[in-house]
Amino acid sequence: MALGAAPVAIAQEATPATQSASQAQVYAPADFTRFAPKTAADMVNNIPGFSISGDDEDERGFGQAKQNVLINGRRVSGKSNDAATALGRISAESVVRIEIVDGAMLNIPGLSGQVANVIAHVDAFSGNWEIVPEFRENLQPSWYRGSVSANGKTEDGWSWSAALDLAEFHNGHDGPGIIRDGSGDLVDLRREGFNGAGEEPSLAATVTYEATDGAIANMNVSLRSLNFVGREDSLRNPVNSDPSYRYTGIGEDERGGELGADYEFDFGPGRLKLIALHSYEEGDDLVTVESYDDGGAFIADTGQRVLEHAEEGESIVRGEYGFSAFGGDMQVAAEGAFNFLDLATDFGVREPDGSYDLAMLAGGTARVEERRAETNLSYSRKLNDAWSLQSSLGVEYSELVQKGAGGLTREFVRPKGFVALVWKVDDTLDVSFKGERKVGKLDFGDFLSSVDIQDNNALTGNVELVPEQSWILSSEINKSLGAWGAVKLAGEYHRIEDVVDLVPINALGQQVSNIADIRGEGVGNIDDAWAASITASGTIKFDQLGAKGLQTEFSWRYRDSELDDPLTGEPRQISNYPKITGTVALRWDIPGTPWTLTGGLEEYQNYANYRLGQVSREWNAPSVNFFSIENKDVFGMKVRLQAVNLNDTSENSRRDVYQAADPNDPDSPRLRTNPVDFTDERYRTFGPIVRLFVSGTF
Repeated sequence: MALGAAPVAIAQEATPATQSASQAQVYAPADFTRFAPKTAADMVNNIPGFSISGDDEDERGFGQAKQNVLINGRRVSGKSNDAATALGRISAESVVRIEIVDGAMLNIPGLSGQVANVIAHVDAFSGNWEIVPEFRENLQPSWYRGSVSANGKTEDGWSWSAALDLAEFHNGHDGPGIIRDGSGDLVDLRREGFNGAGEEPSLAATVTYEATDGAIANMNVSLRSLNFVGREDSLRNPVNSDPSYRYTGIGEDERGGELGADYEFDFGPGRLKLIALHSYEEGDDLVTVESYDDGGAFIADTGQRVLEHAEEGESIVRGEYGFSAFGGDMQVAAEGAFNFLDLATDFGVREPDGSYDLAMLAGGTARVEERRAETNLSYSRKLNDAWSLQSSLGVEYSELVQKGAGGLTREFVRPKGFVALVWKVDDTLDVSFKGERKVGKLDFGDFLSSVDIQDNNALTGNVELVPEQSWILSSEINKSLGAWGAVKLAGEYHRIEDVVDLVPINALGQQVSNIADIRGEGVGNIDDAWAASITASGTIKFDQLGAKGLQTEFSWRYRDSELDDPLTGEPRQISNYPKITGTVALRWDIPGTPWTLTGGLEEYQNYANYRLGQVSREWNAPSVNFFSIENKDVFGMKVRLQAVNLNDTSENSRRDVYQAADPNDPDSPRLRTNPVDFTDERYRTFGPIVRLFVSGTF
């Protein structure tokens, strides 16, 4: 939120200030002077070799800690209002120090690998602001982008922080589309483009009370909304027929919020923490597709519209009791949760007068509920000067209920837990090992039927869907290079049961394996699969070579997976599974000046997406580049000009669509076991993006 009004001084590097007794790397505020940080987030993001990870919003319930950031040794009892977000509301001047320690050394079950513990004390009112206008080629400027935040403290134990974010955005891309038949001959040459605009404001606040007896209470609240309107225009030039035009209109209107609270206090020989959280979101999604001839007249029987209204929520209560036992720390935790989704899907075709008579989509309207309870017993201790242990054993009970659209009630009991070891080889090297049994999270929308009128696809609801369960082995090696920076190498191996992927469905909505019984597809479970990844990341400084202020940051992750295709039986990757994510950047803080130059590349690739009757893949080429120039002291403000995609990256896709077994039978599905019917290739460029970051304090 705020950095004091002292003038910017340029240090040559950020290195650990001290080494604590608990073997943590400790960074002092002075170690970040070179970066002129405004918030605690700015400081954490500039720790060599460290990156914020762990998004609790995607986790099942509240559960054990996953984010690798703590604030004053505690996790934030929120999901959308998480610890990483909270860092942006803590002023840099309030940070006392930042400790980097392996999570297995902490008495917070669930953490492993490097964890940043931000020690901060708010003593007075302070604030931070940032405006980020964005300019894109052939699109309207996005002026209303930015944030303002503040925090403060009273003399009687109360402290607070709040932030308001505005996120106006405009996006779009355009380029050629090429349709070829199964023999590779050109069928249609298209010019297509998308243009969209929206706003996504959010408000978040936290209030904390620290009593003189050591009790601590927190309350978090967040509100957000999203409004988006977009259109896709496709000018089509078929080889053997007249030109036409297809219009696609898209609209989204969502609003939601989250309220969380926790209270911890001494109780008997230990400490008890009580947590409660409730979130709610509702919204409408509207898609309309219409086609017109070369003269602008509507083409009969081409108008379709889909309207979805969804309401979803999550309520969680959790209790954690920690105490010392057996030479270490123990924690007993219990959690109860209730989740629901109310989804209503309407579908209709355009009437002669231009109106739409929408009716309920078969299988697309229902309510899905889950009642879940879990309990965990965790134990952690330091085994000797080099080794530390953390472990957890738990069990989860869940009841899944679907009302309407093939209603069904099912109950499950599943074990879960982990064992983690960390080996502190020396002051510069630590190695962690972890084995975990994890239960995945379901998307309740997968239980219901849906239609994609843009690509002429449909999914049948599957009431028998169950969450994935995984055995996970992982290891992480962290090496401090001193004045040279730090590097990290991590690896994971997942053995997955009940993999969630697209599967064949029969006329009764049941998952089948016999090709003759297939009448559609839906999200279902495949018996087993494996997935693996390797990640290398770090910060390398070049000061020792005489290039003062120059450093490179990199992060590269490669993933692979395999399962037996439910249609062909052949091995393939998990559908749409990430393949490569990577970033490399070169930063130069010019010595003796407030100027910084940065440049780099971003790469993201996925494996193919497999449906029963088609295979599609999306990729960018070439890698997206970015450049920026920054001045850390422009009348007390930090100003940065950033340019992204100056090499005009293209967003590409290819879709191979296969023939139906019997083209004359409307119920005969397209299957990848048949010959290719046509291919759909798209190459769309989104042009350069320019952003101006201006930030200050008050």
